[in-house]
Amino acid sequence: MRDLRYEMTAALAGEGLVDAAQRERVAEVCAGVAERYCAELGHTPAIRSGEIGELAHGEPAAGWAPTAPEETQRAW
Repeated sequence: MRDLRYEMTAALAGEGLVDAAQRERVAEVCAGVAERYCAELGHTPAIRSGEIGELAHGEPAAGWAPTAPEETQRAW
């Protein structure tokens, strides 16, 4: 999931609604409110496990890499 604060900062910058000096602070406040609201509704992201979780966090999953060409079974 993308960082909510980054998304809000980009949206504010794109619309020119907030002075650049205040943009980060406004995005921080808005994102905090949105995260609390979503948590109250039970819409919190689930923690991923296994290979998907490792890949989502930038860690290589064991056994994820393809097999070497000489070990690959061929249909012919």
